[in-house]
Amino acid sequence: MSNKTITHEVKLQKSVIVILAILAFGVCANVFAPALSVAPALAELSNYDTLMVNIQGSLGCDYGCN
Repeated sequence: MSNKTITHEVKLQKSVIVILAILAFGVCANVFAPALSVAPALAELSNYDTLMVNIQGSLGCDYGCN
C-alpha cells in the first residue's frame, strides 16, 4: 500500500493579516497595560487639602551687574 498525504494550504489576503496583527497587538497591549500605567505624582498627599512648599535662597548679581 502507498501512503497518501493530503495537505491543505490556506492563503490569507494581506488586509486580513494586517487586521489580525492589529488585533494581536491590541490584546498584548491590554495585558501589559497595568504594568505600564503611571500613578499620580501626589497620590500619597491625597489626605491633605494643600501642599506647602518653602523656597529658601537669594537673588544676586555675581557677574558684573550695572
